[in-house]
Amino acid sequence: MFVTGDSPIYYPYWRGIALAGWNGIQWYELPSTPELAVRQQPLLPAHALLPRDDLPTSGARIQVLHNTFHVLVPTDQTLGTVFSAGEILSVDNQSTTVRGIMSSVPAPPGTIPALVNVAGDPSQTASFDTVDKVHLAKRLQAPYNITVTEAIPNVDVQDLQAAGTDYPVWVGPYIALYQDGRQAAGYSTARDAEIAALAQSIVHDAGASTPYDQAKAIESWFISKGRFTYTLTPPKAPVGVRPLDNFLFTTKKGFCQDFSTAMNVMLRTLGIPSRQMSGFSQGVLDDKTRQFFVNAVEAHSWVEVFFPGYGWIPFEPTPDGISTPVNRPQTLDQLNAAPAAVPSASARVPPGFREPGDTGAGAETGSPFVDLWRPVLTALGVLLLLLVVALLLGLRWLLAVRDVPRIWRRLLFLGNRLKVPRHGGDTPEEFASRLAASVPGLDTEVRRLATLYTRASFRRGGLDEDELADVHEAWATVRGRYVRLMARAWRDALRRGQVVSVEEDATSGSREPSRPR
Repeated sequence: MFVTGDSPIYYPYWRGIALAGWNGIQWYELPSTPELAVRQQPLLPAHALLPRDDLPTSGARIQVLHNTFHVLVPTDQTLGTVFSAGEILSVDNQSTTVRGIMSSVPAPPGTIPALVNVAGDPSQTASFDTVDKVHLAKRLQAPYNITVTEAIPNVDVQDLQAAGTDYPVWVGPYIALYQDGRQAAGYSTARDAEIAALAQSIVHDAGASTPYDQAKAIESWFISKGRFTYTLTPPKAPVGVRPLDNFLFTTKKGFCQDFSTAMNVMLRTLGIPSRQMSGFSQGVLDDKTRQFFVNAVEAHSWVEVFFPGYGWIPFEPTPDGISTPVNRPQTLDQLNAAPAAVPSASARVPPGFREPGDTGAGAETGSPFVDLWRPVLTALGVLLLLLVVALLLGLRWLLAVRDVPRIWRRLLFLGNRLKVPRHGGDTPEEFASRLAASVPGLDTEVRRLATLYTRASFRRGGLDEDELADVHEAWATVRGRYVRLMARAWRDALRRGQVVSVEEDATSGSREPSRPR
C-alpha cells in the first residue's frame, strides 16, 4: 500500500489489530464473557468520531494526524483492516465496524460481543474503554482508498514515569498471562516462573522502579547487541516445547513475533498492562512524492503498554535493523521544542485536540532587527555535523546489511538513484531486468538476487544454506561497485540541476508513480 499525509514521529508504525489474549502459544482476540465486556459497534458512519476513552485525558497531550492509505491489493486480503498511525479518531471516507472493551454496557451471557450504538437506539452513545480493531463495514471496490484521522499521545518521558499504576478495572485482561485460564493443550507452563524471575532481574539490574522505566529496561535488554539474533527463519522448537521457551532460553534466534511475545509476557509478570500489536513498519519513503510504500515484507508486530492518563504507548524489542525504539523527549519543554509532523491541508480536527506542531501558545513578537550571525553559524555547524553523521550512517547502511529483504531494498534504492523505472505490479525479476540494463557489469548478480529475494519472500521456509551463500556472494560483488554507481548517479543529478538530500538518501527508496496496466 501507499500512505500519504502526516509522518508520525512518536508512532512509527501502521497499526492494524491489537491482540490481548495469549494461551502460551499464540495470541488471540479477547472473547466476550459475562466478566469481560467485549462489545462491537456494527456501523460507524464515515466521518463520525469513534467513541473511546483510552486517549490522554488532556486534549493538549494529543497530536492529531491525517493519512490516506491506498491499498494495492483487494482489501479482503488484509481482512478489511483499517490501518492507522496510532488510535483512530474517525475514518473519513468509509463506514466501519469497531470492536473493543466497553464495561459500561451490560450484555447477556455468550461469546458473541453485544452490539452497541446501533442506529435508532434512543440511549446515549456509549464509549469504548479501549479499541482493539476497526474494520471496514463493507467490501470496497477499487481503488481501495481509506482516509483516517488518528491520535497519538504527545507525552514526554517524565510524564510516563509519573503516570503511576492506578489502572482502570478493564485493563485486567492485559495483565493476566492466561485470561480465564485458557492455555494451549500439550505444553507446559513450568518455565513461566523462570521468565518472571528473568524480568525481575532485568529491571533490578537497570534500577527501574516505574512501569515506564521497567518497560524501557526490558526493551533495551532485547535489542542489546549480541544478545539475540533476528532471523526470518528461526529454528523450530522441539515437539512439546513452547516456542517462547525455546527462543528465550535455547536458540536466542527469532523474528518480530518472538521478540514482542517475550516482552509482553515479561511485562505481564511484572503487573504491567501490555498488548501485542500487529501491522506494518513504516516502509520506504519516496523522497519525490513523500509517500510511504509499504510492502508485505514490512509486516511487523510490536508491544504497546498502557499508562493511566496517557493511553497506549509503543515499544520496540526487535533488533531487525529497521524498526527502532521511540526516543521521546525527556521533559515537556523539550517535547514542545521538538519538530512535529506537518498537518495535512483542509484537515478536520476534533474539538479539544491539537494539530501537529501546535504547541497551544501564541508566537512571541519582538524587534524586527535580529542578530543573524549567531543562527547562521549555528546552522552551518549543525549542517556540517549532519553531513558527517549522514556519511557514516550511509557507510554503515551499506556495509552492515546481511539479510535478503534489506539487500533487496538497497537494490531498489540504487535503481531509484539511477532513474530505473518502477511500475505498480512489477515482479522483482521485471525490475531487476531493467536495473541490470543500467549496470551491465552486474547483470548476473542483480538477476540472481531478484530470484532469491522472490524465493525468500514466498517459499515456505525461506532460503536454504546454499541459496543464502549465493545471496551473500552476489551482494558482495554488487556492493563493491555500489559507491561508484551512487557517485555517478549524484553527478548526473547535479548536472540536471536536481538536489539530492543526503539524509533522506540514507533511508529512502523512491518509486515512480504506477502506470495503468
